Amino acid sequence: MKQIAFILSILFPSLLFYGCGLDNYDEPQSVLYGKVTYNGESIGVRGTAEKVQMQLYQDGYELKTSIPVCVTQDGSFQAVLFDGVYKLIHRDNNGPWVNKRDTVIITVKGSTACEYPVTPYYLIRNESFTVSGNNLKATCNLEQITAGRTITSVFLIINKTAFVDDVSSVSRVSISNPKDVSNILIEMNLSARTESVLYALIGVQMSGVSDILFSKIEKIR
Repeated sequence: MKQIAFILSILFPSLLFYGCGLDNYDEPQSVLYGKVTYNGESIGVRGTAEKVQMQLYQDGYELKTSIPVCVTQDGSFQAVLFDGVYKLIHRDNNGPWVNKRDTVIITVKGSTACEYPVTPYYLIRNESFTVSGNNLKATCNLEQITAGRTITSVFLIINKTAFVDDVSSVSRVSISNPKDVSNILIEMNLSARTESVLYALIGVQMSGVSDILFSKIEKIR
């Protein structure tokens, strides 16, 4: 018992000092606003389960672990940080783009905006959603930006909220291995859908790429 009391008498003051030391640190106040882009155009990704992430690093500190920053469905991301110089890259083999992992240097001071440029394999162009009776029709063109990947599936996905992707949905239909990517047409029967509000988007799955490319979201009902 005397040994235990002696050990506790040493540990407790140390823990109290450590806790007080943490309380004395200021919290970060600056906000980094960013988006993943190609030629200034945002790239749509899956927003569910923090699937696509960026990584922030800051030199000059003993710990070299990254700060994970989640990319939302419209390609944007946000982080609350201390002022300073940071290195921004995307997570390895993560995202529907070429895995180059270029480094972008960002000086954060107050509210700071940035873009992280990527090179996609394809872009979704001229997407259109029309509803006639209980029939939803989606059309688009797929523009190839970089060679090396083929289109394995194109999805039409709907959800009852504005958060829509291949996980967060109430219904989806797909076409496999489309022959003419310049003229995609997908139709969905909405007769079983009783929701007063519905949102839709198009997703594109490519060979050898785990992440799906998504179009902008549109309210269809």
